[in-house]
Amino acid sequence: MVLSVVDASKLIKAITFDLDGTLWALEPVIAEADRKLHEWFALHYPAISSAFSIYDMQQLRTELLEWDPTLRHDVTELRKSSIRIAAERVSIDPTVAEEAFEVFIVYRNQVELFDDVLPVLKRLRNQYMLCSLTNGNADVVRVGLGDIFDHALTAADVGSAKPEPAMFMEACRLTGNTPEQMLHVGDEAETDIFGANTAGFRTIWINRKKETWNHECQPHAQIESLTELETVLATWNTDD
Repeated sequence: MVLSVVDASKLIKAITFDLDGTLWALEPVIAEADRKLHEWFALHYPAISSAFSIYDMQQLRTELLEWDPTLRHDVTELRKSSIRIAAERVSIDPTVAEEAFEVFIVYRNQVELFDDVLPVLKRLRNQYMLCSLTNGNADVVRVGLGDIFDHALTAADVGSAKPEPAMFMEACRLTGNTPEQMLHVGDEAETDIFGANTAGFRTIWINRKKETWNHECQPHAQIESLTELETVLATWNTDD
């Protein structure tokens, strides 16, 4: 459903996509990765699993962010730091964090794409440059989308997380387009819609959960499935 009429004087040349929550559900993936990591600790470093539950590790990451907000743009380092602290507290060599993170990241990238994702992205890549933008540490190659995206950016890559403009501007630079020629598709109001709007992108809110939009910033359009995206694009790119 298109929410507002946009200035279509400049055609969309490139599309940036959020990953978690937009192309797959995040919560079950992280829950399973956390569970597998905790099982690994129980098998190889039981002192850690005994002293720190999955919830305790989550709280430790929350505390770390309060102590060092700069970790917000590098969730990999945030997780490794929390493991190092937990290990030190039970007198285990903190370098275990590197091995432990490799266990986590394998399961973190075992995602189940929403049914509409692959068919639509495969069609879009024939017409547009595609770029993924994420504050997380999902790897588009590991999740099976490596041949879909022309570029893949993380907050850690650019040293800044959405909604800050750095990642959006880097996408412009990599694709060789102005912000007016860019479209961002995402599921979060602040990081995706507000951030991309501020950067000068057109924005589409993908509302897979059929929620009510109640934020001050406004997407240029909202959809419930990527299958609706092509219709919106066709309207914008022929409305001159």
